[in-house]
Amino acid sequence: MKFKNNKVSRINISGIVAIIIMTIILLIGSCSYIIIKKLNYYNKTTFGNTYIEDNYVGNLKYDKLEKKIDSISNELVNTKIVLEFGDNKIETTYKDLGFTVENSELLNQIKSKQENMSIIKKIKYSFRPSKKEYKIKLKTDENILNEYINNVKNTYDRGKVEERFDIDENRNVKYVEGKSSLSLDAQKTKEKLIEEINSRKETKNYKLVYQEEQVEVHENYKYIDTKVSSFTTEFNPYISRGTNLRTGLSYIDGVILEPGEVFSFYKYAGPYNKKGYVFYYEFVGNGVCQIATTTYNAALLGGLEIVERYQHAEMVPYVAGGLDATVASYSSGWYVDMKFKNTYKYPIYISAYATGGIAHVDFWSNSNAKEGKTYETESVKVSSLGYKSYLHVYQDGQEIEKRFLANSWYRPKQN
Repeated sequence: MKFKNNKVSRINISGIVAIIIMTIILLIGSCSYIIIKKLNYYNKTTFGNTYIEDNYVGNLKYDKLEKKIDSISNELVNTKIVLEFGDNKIETTYKDLGFTVENSELLNQIKSKQENMSIIKKIKYSFRPSKKEYKIKLKTDENILNEYINNVKNTYDRGKVEERFDIDENRNVKYVEGKSSLSLDAQKTKEKLIEEINSRKETKNYKLVYQEEQVEVHENYKYIDTKVSSFTTEFNPYISRGTNLRTGLSYIDGVILEPGEVFSFYKYAGPYNKKGYVFYYEFVGNGVCQIATTTYNAALLGGLEIVERYQHAEMVPYVAGGLDATVASYSSGWYVDMKFKNTYKYPIYISAYATGGIAHVDFWSNSNAKEGKTYETESVKVSSLGYKSYLHVYQDGQEIEKRFLANSWYRPKQN
């Protein structure tokens, strides 16, 4: 009985071993089948976790990969980008600049990378692929790029434009900001664009290479937007005196006074024998006092501080008594001036011109320059040839001050 049991045990063990061996053979066979099937599958399919930059292209048959690459490259080359040239923002695309994608090269790169992998790597990528990213390489058609850059240069290059004030047909004044000169360096721009675009940086704005010459900018000039005061006087435009008046107007037209600056009529319009003035009665430039008077009254109506003012010896016909201002210059260098101070927080632009037989002097500044105040002059006759002048100050329509200006005493007219 003992011998028989040992024989049975040996038979059972052999059976178990055979079963185990058969199971292992079957497992190896199954695994081999799965591996071979996987490898065959990825012979014409991208591995999972494959990207073309940010675009997922894993598990795609090669024919579908080709179409996906076409779509990706088409989207890329038609991406809107901005070229920055000074203050100009030029919207374009990579395609417009002559950049294209070699789709077949990218496709072959992916296929070649997978096909040349070792068996071990192929098995690894088949079952647990690590991320594989492919970069897009752009090809440049330099003829197209050169033509585009030259068009930009021809369109946007400019000389320096100084800031200015434009005067329209109604004599309205408007500040126009100046612009610096721009000169594109075409060769360096081309080299920079090729380098930066091919580097595939995370940007859609590209600064071009150029030289720039800055202009002087007065930021406070931008606040000049309102005519704050104006005064006119009449004259005979058909005599030489009218020429002197128009010349005097031209010399002060366009003068800009900064806050706190004192305006001197002589500084701009004098001496009164310089170019443009002509002889009228006793001397060259006779009559220019009328422009000084017109300016003086514009300053009063603007509420500005009068620094220096002298009356005429005799009364003048173009303003009421006490509201005139005389100026003169002599060969000795001595002169009589009219001055006022810009007491605003803003600059003043003087617009001086003639229409027919009317002399105009307009002061332009900011709408808040007078701080809601308005002004009115008054001439009071105190004797046959004596006058007192006053300035009335109003706030919201109510008079808040009556300011004494001057006593003016005139001599009788000489025949």
